[in-house]
Amino acid sequence: MTVNDQPALDSSWAVLISSFDDNSDLWPLFFHYFFQQWPDAPAPVYLVTNFKRYDDPRVVSLCVGKDTDWGSVITASLASVNARYVWMLLDDLFFDRPVETTRVNETVAQMARRGGVYLETGRQGDAGPRVEGTDLRRIPASNPIAGINSAIYSKQLLLELARPGNSIWDGNKVMNAMNVEDSPDLYYLREGVPPLISFMEAVKGKFWKPAAMDFMRRTGVTPDLKWRPFPPQGQDPISKVVRSFHKRRMDLRKRREEKRFAAGGVPALVRPMGKTS
Repeated sequence: MTVNDQPALDSSWAVLISSFDDNSDLWPLFFHYFFQQWPDAPAPVYLVTNFKRYDDPRVVSLCVGKDTDWGSVITASLASVNARYVWMLLDDLFFDRPVETTRVNETVAQMARRGGVYLETGRQGDAGPRVEGTDLRRIPASNPIAGINSAIYSKQLLLELARPGNSIWDGNKVMNAMNVEDSPDLYYLREGVPPLISFMEAVKGKFWKPAAMDFMRRTGVTPDLKWRPFPPQGQDPISKVVRSFHKRRMDLRKRREEKRFAAGGVPALVRPMGKTS
């Protein structure tokens, strides 16, 4: 077989937002920042939901039904994603800098040419062998940062991590084992090159993080504090009681919605910011 006869390299990729219906208050905010910072993001962008749908032609809602386990949800979602690589993001990562599609294409192609199966996109460093002619370094066993977070996976690897019945912690254990065993196919960006993405992590333990509240205020965005409160952050007894009350209320709301949708109730259509009809 000559060079010209070689099959074309498959470096196709898609973006998958891991979410669920009880986080639907995040969707308008997430996609506001997402498309503001990445207006030419490859379409469609896939959003994992239970029953609800997000009302934006650029986004495909993958409705998987009632929450079961992380592995079953992701496996069901991936059946609709036709790409070799999947950039999986969490729904509370609010982009704060522009994303360059051309550079993402080049980076995924660099990984694909070497048979890579994982690219950590949230961290950079100088540990591990540098891959010549690329922006990549191998993640060495001495720097076990591979995990279920903002990362680009081969679809095959993600299906392995998300076997039905697996929790996200089970997936993390598999990733950690690959890292500790010094898998040659795990990469991250070397220090000194521009990051692929930059984001504000908005939620911790169901509630808004103080830094996220500041970020949203600075950028003119107002969250729904009735749906997702911003309770006291302290460790004093009163603050703990207030947070516990809100968590119980939020859990009850989730169970009521799941029961209504499972019984045939019409799921809500979640609209983008500023869209009323």
